[in-house]
Amino acid sequence: MATPVILALAVAPAEAQTASAGLHDLAFMSGCWEGEFRGRNGAAGVIEEHYTSPSANVMLGTTRYLLDGSAVQFELTTIRASAAGVVLQPYPGGAASPATFALTEAAGGRAVFEAPEHDFPRRITYRVTGEGRIAARIDDGTDDGQSMEWRLARAVCPGG
Repeated sequence: MATPVILALAVAPAEAQTASAGLHDLAFMSGCWEGEFRGRNGAAGVIEEHYTSPSANVMLGTTRYLLDGSAVQFELTTIRASAAGVVLQPYPGGAASPATFALTEAAGGRAVFEAPEHDFPRRITYRVTGEGRIAARIDDGTDDGQSMEWRLARAVCPGG
């Protein structure tokens, strides 16, 4: 009877290491980012994103959309790693989204999170687009369907 327990304990840390390695593949997202967005009335605004560096099990993110210095929208994000994998949980306006997005690809400065059962978005993609630049995209799960994309440049973090 002791052998199955020992075997189970030996397998669990390896699974956790696999999930953790996936989270560390997202290190390219960490730091502060800034770009432009268009408000509903067409006015140009500023989008700010801040992601913590990955720990063994979590990254945290904040996003805010500013028009004339006032936040018109914000979102909090958790990216968690466990033995089951890496998931992104958005909190638009501070409230948990009904969808959790599973990390399906993470390599070479690109990360794809998917929730095929969600109405919109179904896919969230972050990718490096050049030195000190990143793109964040949400879409309907296809490359040519409904989508929104923000191009961001590395920014100085507040207090940094």
